[in-house]
Amino acid sequence: MMKRIFSVRILLVSSYTFFCSAAPAFAAEIEPLGSGPYSVGSTNMEVASEYVDIGDEAMHQYLLGHADGADQPGYLGDILKHPESAWVVDVQVPDESTTYGPASGINLPVVTFITYPTVAKQQQNSYAFPYHDARYGVFEDMLRAGETPRFADPDERYPLIILAHGASAHGIYDVRHAHNLASHGYIVAVINYGDDRTGEASALNHHVSYLRPLITKVVLDSLLESETFGPRIDADNIGITGHSFGGFTALTLAGGPFLGNAATVSDKRIKAGVIAAPWVGGHYNDSDFFAFGPENRDLERVTTPVICFFGTKDEVTLTSFILPAMRHLSGPTYVVELIDQPHVFEEGSWQDRDNWELLFFSAYLQNNAESLATLKTGRSMKGGNDDVQLFDYQK
Repeated sequence: MMKRIFSVRILLVSSYTFFCSAAPAFAAEIEPLGSGPYSVGSTNMEVASEYVDIGDEAMHQYLLGHADGADQPGYLGDILKHPESAWVVDVQVPDESTTYGPASGINLPVVTFITYPTVAKQQQNSYAFPYHDARYGVFEDMLRAGETPRFADPDERYPLIILAHGASAHGIYDVRHAHNLASHGYIVAVINYGDDRTGEASALNHHVSYLRPLITKVVLDSLLESETFGPRIDADNIGITGHSFGGFTALTLAGGPFLGNAATVSDKRIKAGVIAAPWVGGHYNDSDFFAFGPENRDLERVTTPVICFFGTKDEVTLTSFILPAMRHLSGPTYVVELIDQPHVFEEGSWQDRDNWELLFFSAYLQNNAESLATLKTGRSMKGGNDDVQLFDYQK
């Protein structure tokens, strides 16, 4: 789809959209970064032979963490061929029922896959996870059982990006996304949260909103403390990116307390956050619900840089909640409007998100001054669908 030029049109999408007069005089379209220069490796995610052909629906249940029919949670690690070679972290949930509800006191084995810049090989071990015929990308060079990563530069420390998926979703949706980020010189950790393991039908399930940041912190600890990835991670430059409930997760880790509760796990090691269609509350049962205290004002505790994307036709995470929430952030803030996009973006708008994200992380995790200057002045991303940066929200 051809992009319409912002300087010659008036946006009438919502009352929160601003006109070109708010943009710098030198604002321009940005050239996409595309794929990076690095080959990409990943940790092992091979599925055991007896589970390869169980079909998309059954696999989807394992990926979500649904019960397996025997009154027990269905854990993704249970169906892996080499769980000892996968990144599986046991998360011990504190025995605090007021915060963690039905998850209180239990142990959750959480599967994360990691992508990283690696040495190019003539014979790569490509692996297609058996779900939707690998529609969401293949593991380009997956470690075999017992193998250890070979990094592109054995003496380099790479920024780390945590990838948090949305609710009723899983990390396999983000295989291609993780590989593209890693190709630009990042280690990327994609967490499979399995929210439905402890979720209760027709319940508010507020405990999941506390579990998400706890799980993320434990996985991050495991990476930094490991002999495999710890020495290769630049611990001063760690970011997080997430869509929908993943965007909420990013905001909590960056310092936003759920319902104003100080018990919400945050992590000062997070230095930058990308949030796409983030859940910050909504209008339910004829009343407004705010995830971060009254009017989401507790987001003022978020001082790290954040870039936010929202679709103007999103009926799940509403513009009328997202944009006012962005006003409360205390750190550097950027907001990009995706024209005519629903909650789950169309392909061209995912492409736009990916390229803005690369620019943002280059600026704030790789400390690239040119990327920062482009981020501050860029009007829209070339290619993809219609998008525009709302400069009035920039801090």
